[in-house]
Amino acid sequence: MSVEEEGMSLREWLWLKHDDNNSKIERLRMYTQVVELVDFAHSQGNPLPDLRLSNFLLLPSNQIIYFPSSSSSTRHYSSSSSYHVTLELEKRWYAPPPSPHQDDEEDLFSANVYSLGVLLFEILCCSFVSVEMHSAAISDLHNRILPPTFISHHPQEAGLCLWLLHPHPSSRPTTREILKSQLLSGTKDWYPQSTYSVIIDKSKDVDFDILLDFLVSLKEQKEKHALELHQYIQMLETDMNSFQHNNLSNTLQTRMEKYISQLESAYFSKRSQLQLSEVVSNERNDLDLLRNRERCSVQEKHVGYSDDFLNGICKFIRYSKFEVAGMSEMDNILNSANVICSLSFDRDENYIAAAGISKKIKIFEFATLLRDYVDVNYPVVELLNKSKLSCVCWNKYLKNCLASADYDGVIQVWDACTGQGLSHYTEHQRRAWCVDFSHVDPTQFASGSDDCSVKLWSLNNKTSTCTIRSGANVCCVQFSSCSSHMLAFGSADYKIRCYDLRHTRIPWCTLADHQKAVSYVKFSDSDSLVSASTDSTLKLWDLKKTSLEGTSTDACCMTYRGHRNEKNFVGLSVLDGYIACGSESNEVFAYHKSFPMPITSYKFGCSDSISGDESNGQFVSSVCWREKSNMIVAANSGGSVKVLKMV
Repeated sequence: MSVEEEGMSLREWLWLKHDDNNSKIERLRMYTQVVELVDFAHSQGNPLPDLRLSNFLLLPSNQIIYFPSSSSSTRHYSSSSSYHVTLELEKRWYAPPPSPHQDDEEDLFSANVYSLGVLLFEILCCSFVSVEMHSAAISDLHNRILPPTFISHHPQEAGLCLWLLHPHPSSRPTTREILKSQLLSGTKDWYPQSTYSVIIDKSKDVDFDILLDFLVSLKEQKEKHALELHQYIQMLETDMNSFQHNNLSNTLQTRMEKYISQLESAYFSKRSQLQLSEVVSNERNDLDLLRNRERCSVQEKHVGYSDDFLNGICKFIRYSKFEVAGMSEMDNILNSANVICSLSFDRDENYIAAAGISKKIKIFEFATLLRDYVDVNYPVVELLNKSKLSCVCWNKYLKNCLASADYDGVIQVWDACTGQGLSHYTEHQRRAWCVDFSHVDPTQFASGSDDCSVKLWSLNNKTSTCTIRSGANVCCVQFSSCSSHMLAFGSADYKIRCYDLRHTRIPWCTLADHQKAVSYVKFSDSDSLVSASTDSTLKLWDLKKTSLEGTSTDACCMTYRGHRNEKNFVGLSVLDGYIACGSESNEVFAYHKSFPMPITSYKFGCSDSISGDESNGQFVSSVCWREKSNMIVAANSGGSVKVLKMV
């Protein structure tokens, strides 16, 4: 006789007991045995792969064993019941919902604990008249909603059930903690099975006081939750009234539904931050630095909450993919092993400069890249350098002025029209990774180097005007476009430092949350900064939340994941809330600053980013938005350049 023939599943056993109102202790004894089985498996490092009620058998000896079904076809349980629970339906019931936070990933151990929460509910609440009612109650468990009768009849068990069903896997208890809980730790000392009717000793008033305190606390929590829901509904109604109703197309509606959980989480998070900012004042009294433009009359336009976030939703769902608008296989001119390290548009965005380890800066007319019938594009100007180039940057005011940084540590200023070098600076002792022109003062530029320094230069001086020492190799540097005195740079010590250039003795703030070297920093607007790191993340920083002393870890307000970056410089570019970066999967990724997931991606070498083509070791090495359009120019390590348009 087989094991299945000798015993019955717990689901069948429950059906036999469904009319027995005095079997609570017996049910909890059975549940404790199940938890002990799961705890033993976990102690051996083995989570149960298919934890659900029907996979536990009750033997004639009253011993419970775990006996997973080997059949992949649909089976029907509880043949004597008024309705049937199929294998597929039961598996859906016991599967935990996705975690609301990507950082809190589900594993089989925490999934087992969630399933134990469902099992506890089922083992205590089995009097459903139809499978539809049963399924509806289980579906509510995914949102941690318990039937009122269950809470009133089983208040202590309800508290444990909600703990096991916590939406964040890391917040659920371990099986050992479940066994040590007050509810289960006393099951072995309860009355014999023949005396089920008495559960609580009514002579002990203290027990009733504890129960009353629990019920009062539970009522207060539910009232607080109801108040929060009311506030959320008011937020939605307020924002709905701020916008004229327009019907979405089917495509936009589909994208909205696909990302609804992430959009909801980001919406209420932003809304809560807005309310908090209205009552909590910032401690810093020098935030005027962020918008101090002494030499420029153009001031940054202030955007309110609706423009900043709700329009962000529109921008996120507006585009769904990249289309190729132009391309150039420049590896036919260079060498297929050459990496294009940097791209930069001129002031009017009619020309784009590409530089890399070929020791050349090639300047192309942008319009020629849009001609799909041209296989190879020849530069209009070619600048020859003595060493491999790491960065190129065009002056935003002086049309023909171009700066470069190279592996020898030389910073060079060029006349892009004639192709001649105007001046070069050799103060860096090691490789220079980056150079950037000020957006406010057209004569000022900065560079960063492996010699752990940032140097400020002027077109009017032959030597540096200031040196800022860093504790690690400097990988990137950028001026704020909204301030005359704000400069940021990222280093190999995983940190970002921002300086008020009027006071360079100490940083204005230090940002720390990356786990590896910071490869790029870009100002998104006057108050925020985007950074890239070889920890495969991008981060958005709120500079208003920084402090002068120590590191400002709380200033990180968003982390973006999806691309892969563990070793190389893959490029970073920002424009009007959109963020683009490369990936070591040979792809270009686009994000919007309001949401942590990518909008879309494009893989070099194929038109479909999910086709699975291998990158053959190539990676996207540089990206650059064109401000006049929703186009981005991207280059990879094989020398290919593509113009991509978001549609």
